[in-house]
Amino acid sequence: MAAKGMLLDMGKCIGCRSCQVACKQWNGLPAEKTKFFAAEGGYQNPAGLSPKTYGLVKFYEATDEGRLQWLFRVHSCLHCVDPACVKACPVTPVKAMTHVKETGSVYVNRELCVGCGACHEYCPWNIPQIDPVAEKSTKCTLCVDRVTNGLEPACAKACPTGAIAFGDYNKILDMARQAKARLQASGRHPRIYGEKELGTGTRKIYVLPAGLDFYPDLPKSPSVPDDLGLLQEFLRPMGTFALTAAVVGLVIAKVKEVREEQRAKSTR
Repeated sequence: MAAKGMLLDMGKCIGCRSCQVACKQWNGLPAEKTKFFAAEGGYQNPAGLSPKTYGLVKFYEATDEGRLQWLFRVHSCLHCVDPACVKACPVTPVKAMTHVKETGSVYVNRELCVGCGACHEYCPWNIPQIDPVAEKSTKCTLCVDRVTNGLEPACAKACPTGAIAFGDYNKILDMARQAKARLQASGRHPRIYGEKELGTGTRKIYVLPAGLDFYPDLPKSPSVPDDLGLLQEFLRPMGTFALTAAVVGLVIAKVKEVREEQRAKSTR
């Protein structure tokens, strides 16, 4: 199977949330009680990802040459080509956080997951969410169960405007460049995001109709904490059977302590 990818052409997004609903339906995710939180700077609901919401449409207010406009962004796991969450997952030799290179899907094997939160800690976008009831990590799977059976992800299937497309990765990149050119021709200042981020890129490629300054929660230079190797070194002697969420949490806290000490030394 050729490497797959997903295009998120936000210039075509109308904020209808069909993708959000389709994701919930396919994954059997329950509804969650939400509230209007415009005073805090946003209109989308829910406010963020959760164990009940793997993907959502984010709303942004922007002013361009004195004109108010809405910008939308489908927010979910980007499915890194070289996923840090998989490296951080302490469950070995079979990782609870699993990467299927052919499809690009990064998903959680819930039978193995101990809910330690290492995946969230080392994700540059802090995407994985820990379900406090099941004590498992949760996130978008890129519909691995659909894709491996020849179907496109539910969000792409449901999108009425073609803002979300799924296919061979090289074709997705070509489509992204064409979308960028289309937006430039209309006087916009688009940005492709995901092709080169983290060095190796992600399988989800955004075409944003405006610069990153208009998307304050999307890091301009995402990076993985450089102490990931230290985490692995601390966990290696413990063995799989000794791993619990509490144990890994203590190790992560220790790594953070070392991280802060190193930062303090470097600023002296």
